[in-house]
Amino acid sequence: MNKISCDICMDLMPLVKDSIASEESSRAVMQHINECKDCKILFDEMDEISKIKNESIRMNDKKVISKIKNQLVLGAMIMVIIGSFIGVGISESEWMFYNIIIMPLIGGLGYFALKQKFYIVPIGIFLLTYLWNFIKYIIEVPTNGMDLTAIITAPSAWAIIYSGLCILGVIIGFLLYIAFKKENE
Repeated sequence: MNKISCDICMDLMPLVKDSIASEESSRAVMQHINECKDCKILFDEMDEISKIKNESIRMNDKKVISKIKNQLVLGAMIMVIIGSFIGVGISESEWMFYNIIIMPLIGGLGYFALKQKFYIVPIGIFLLTYLWNFIKYIIEVPTNGMDLTAIITAPSAWAIIYSGLCILGVIIGFLLYIAFKKENE
């Protein structure tokens, strides 16, 4: 290949740096750089620019991964909250038995979202269920004829059942975490 102009050399430099250019183009660029001091300076500067660029990309990767993790945790928490309200809301409907699936899922998601503070989810389910049923029973006192002890104890039965199912989900989440951790090692 004959000698190339500075413009052509500048166009080919990024390709040579990325090892994409053909052998003939690479030779032509290297020959031109040996003869042209301005292009040689530009070629050397490209090395420094690519180093800075790679360092900033690595730093951005960490930020991106951190953002993704935060978004996953936020999404899991939203699913836990919405699932809790749905599960407690369907407590006395014909769909009540779906809570056998919903509450363990909430517990498992709570474990993965909160890790060290996973116990908050079963406690939250207990309180939410108890308060929901307590308020409902107080509102219905004139129609259902329940006395005060029944109004206080009946919601605790539902709360214990749903918290137990949630704890089952936490245990399953923990076992899955251990299984995946061992698989990665």
